[in-house]
Amino acid sequence: MAITEKRQSPRRNIRIPILSWEGNEEQNLHNGTELICKDISAGGLAFWSTTIAPLGRTLSLEMYMPGRQDPISCKIKIVAITSRPKKKEYIIRSEFVEINSNDQEFIVDGLRQMNLYLLLDQVLQWSASDLHLTVGRSPMLRVNGRIKTININKIKKGQIEAMLYPLLNQDQIDHFEETKELDFAFSPTISTRFRVNMHWQKGFIEATLRNIPTTIQNFIELGLPEMNMGQFCAQNSGLILIAGTTGSGKTTTMSSMVDFINKNYEKVVITIEDPVEYTLQSEKSIVKQRELGTDTRSYAEALKRTLRQDPDVICVGELLDGEALLAAMRAAETGHLVISTIHAPDTIAALERAVNFFPPEHGLAIRQQLSSCLTGVLFQMLLPSTSGGRVLASELLIINAAMRNLIREGRYSQMINVLQTGRSLGMYTFQSSLHDLYTRGQISQEVMAEHIKRDR
Repeated sequence: MAITEKRQSPRRNIRIPILSWEGNEEQNLHNGTELICKDISAGGLAFWSTTIAPLGRTLSLEMYMPGRQDPISCKIKIVAITSRPKKKEYIIRSEFVEINSNDQEFIVDGLRQMNLYLLLDQVLQWSASDLHLTVGRSPMLRVNGRIKTININKIKKGQIEAMLYPLLNQDQIDHFEETKELDFAFSPTISTRFRVNMHWQKGFIEATLRNIPTTIQNFIELGLPEMNMGQFCAQNSGLILIAGTTGSGKTTTMSSMVDFINKNYEKVVITIEDPVEYTLQSEKSIVKQRELGTDTRSYAEALKRTLRQDPDVICVGELLDGEALLAAMRAAETGHLVISTIHAPDTIAALERAVNFFPPEHGLAIRQQLSSCLTGVLFQMLLPSTSGGRVLASELLIINAAMRNLIREGRYSQMINVLQTGRSLGMYTFQSSLHDLYTRGQISQEVMAEHIKRDR
């Protein structure tokens, strides 16, 4: 692939600490200027600057490459300048004029190890769901739910930020360095997209990259009941929760619902995501995708403001606290269809968790409000399939009069009876989903038995 060949050239977009001096290096040792590295190769480097520098000027450098204690001392000569008027900055390109051959070889070897796109190619080659970058370990993939180690050198301190910082703008870098947490998404090619979580662990920057399919699957392809999901999407108001553990495909299901609405109804759909994973083009509907941190400050604040943007459907990436849930319920009560995800091990636990966002003294009021606006809860889990991939098992709770009464009264233990007897309404339990998958030969008896036992 031509784009892969281009990205595997010796020049890499990496961010490493660089100090520069003009004139005699020793005389200016304490007056160094920090350069923001754009990219580097065996022959030179480029850096960002807010001031222009004359062509042909020579600078002394100290470059701090990951995996090396002492800096690489060398000299560069400025050979090209590109102006970026909108950002009021310049890209200064230079070539090495004085550099030790061993240092140059170390740079080449380091760039080979910090080739992010080679790692992403491994993700795609293995159809992995996640890439884990951990200092002191070789990169690891999650393939069909299992961890696989890539047979390359262990990651050194500084390599992860060197690879990922070039993907960030300055606001994102500032946010990460202040909060030590950052989520973002990027598309290395037209046909690929990755969600990234950067975090600190034992004093090191580390990252997890989630492989996001760029095509949105429909309900049948996902293994969800088409008629029930279509009925959810046809609602004009109410709250729909998609429950599951991390990595269970909740965001994929929510995006499938948005895609269904977009293709079949003339509505205004506003999504609030952290970050935007699946990018959607407006078809019958108008779809607006807002990203946390870039387009809005918080889920709760975005939900309040969204009501003034004439929405019909509001999708919230995740309900994490009581403030966001309150805003979602208010939106559902005022004539909007609200779709969101919540971390929970089954449908009934999702209701308990939502109520437990609030202090016990507010429980009655929250249960009453939730019972009046909730339309349904879908729980899902990805299981190993007999074909070698993963298959979706799910549980569907549709809110009827009996369930509303149980929610108001907080009688969670009795809800399973309504769920088991509600098949005529389209409800089904996780156990029945497991039996159906086993009957169709999609999961083994061992997998079914393991999860039935866990469910009980």
